[in-house]
Amino acid sequence: MCLACLALAPGVSAQQAALHVDGGLLQGVALDARISVYRGIPYAAAPVGALRWRPPQPVVPWRGVRVANRFGDDCLQIPMTDPPGPGYVNQQSEDCLFLNVWAPNASSARPRPVMVWIHGGAWLMGAGSWPLYDGTAFARQGIVLVTLNYRLGRFGVFPHPALGEESRRSGEPWADYGLMDQVAALRWVRDNIAAFGGDPGTVTIFGESAGGRSVNMLLTSQLARGLFHKAIAQSGGGQTRLENVVDPLPGGGLPEVECRARDWAQAQGVANDADAAALRRLPADVVARFDPRDPLPEPVVDGQVLPMQVDLAMARGLHAQVPYLAGSNSYEQGLLRWMPRAVQARLRQEEAFVPRIEAAYGAQGPARDTALAQWWGEAGFNGPARAFARAMAAAGNPAWLYRFAYVAHDARGTSPGAVHGAEEGMVFHNETAPNRYGHSARDSKMAALLNDYWAQFARTGDPNRPGLPPWPRLTPDSNALMWFGNDGARARDEPAAARLDLLDEIFRERSAGW
Repeated sequence: MCLACLALAPGVSAQQAALHVDGGLLQGVALDARISVYRGIPYAAAPVGALRWRPPQPVVPWRGVRVANRFGDDCLQIPMTDPPGPGYVNQQSEDCLFLNVWAPNASSARPRPVMVWIHGGAWLMGAGSWPLYDGTAFARQGIVLVTLNYRLGRFGVFPHPALGEESRRSGEPWADYGLMDQVAALRWVRDNIAAFGGDPGTVTIFGESAGGRSVNMLLTSQLARGLFHKAIAQSGGGQTRLENVVDPLPGGGLPEVECRARDWAQAQGVANDADAAALRRLPADVVARFDPRDPLPEPVVDGQVLPMQVDLAMARGLHAQVPYLAGSNSYEQGLLRWMPRAVQARLRQEEAFVPRIEAAYGAQGPARDTALAQWWGEAGFNGPARAFARAMAAAGNPAWLYRFAYVAHDARGTSPGAVHGAEEGMVFHNETAPNRYGHSARDSKMAALLNDYWAQFARTGDPNRPGLPPWPRLTPDSNALMWFGNDGARARDEPAAARLDLLDEIFRERSAGW
């Protein structure tokens, strides 16, 4: 093993051997005698200037030994109304393609399993540097843990006609730059993680929200094929149609998503629809702005990064054949506090099915808004998690489903269930770190349990091991899941099966013409 570190005594700092990675020599920081961290490792060239809105390019080599003792800049993003922890600050810039590695110091007879975390944040915010994602607990389990940044907002998804024309000339993929960054980071892991004691043949990708959706997208992308071997999608959503920049429109018009990109550029003074150089000269702070009335910058079907609709690819078995673990939270509709118009927007999309939805959810009278909020949460997260896990099982892959219903002790009495993202600090066993949930001894017990299950899945493709409550494997038509509640973990059947069956039926009808 290339990682070397002297045993630490009180008051004695570690002297580490430098590792060779793409770009040059790298030296990390020992957190204690057992764990070292390497922060701010470039995995691609800075995507600035002429490299803005291009696929990530190889790392620019550095001279001497790079001391990886601080996080690289976070990607430029909108301000957070719910920050990742009191007092947390990290610089942001367009030069942000960095990743971080936590690794055990002790030598091992066999290379260690690797987990790669893809953060969420609606494609608009987030970073691998957040305190919730500190990988120390996973490293103590013998896992090499990687977190990463990827381009966000308009930097990460920008299907402008000028960039499409560049793509047609060069043959390079376009539009989905943030997903390309994730693929580039996985290639870096394949080529370099052995230096940290990791096994490039045992890589698990996992993520939450937009990160969980990214996991599902990477399952269907040929560019990511073979770069990971297990997948965990936490509240990744689905059963929605992505916008498409591949299929021509009748009459030769531009797809709506390209029209929006063109209109935005014209509003910034770029009148020539073919002037990619002018786009790249726009100030970074202008590009980073986001109007909350606009659609989220979700990736698009581009023909290369995403060859087809993700939901159809999953349903038809056109995905990576790997063990799969997925789930969602019991009160996903808590996310609506940040998205006051989301229910009405989704109802407009489902106009033909509203009477059936109202009947299934009892959405009449004074309780209508509450019932429709529950539908929004189940349609957006709970239903898709079950549908994707069943699809993976139908293709012959080991699949496991969960529902996280545990409410942090300090939030009991104020939250009717586990809100979107509530499991993140638990999965990383960082419930006592500065975060937005609070903690107690009961929370730490639940966090240890989740961290154990996730690490065991990364080792073997099965979350079960002696000493943990048995987690039933999902079959293509079963409703079995692991329920993480205030009283602990237990296997049970999906409590909303009838409603989720209706959502599956609606999805099949809606997607028939895709």
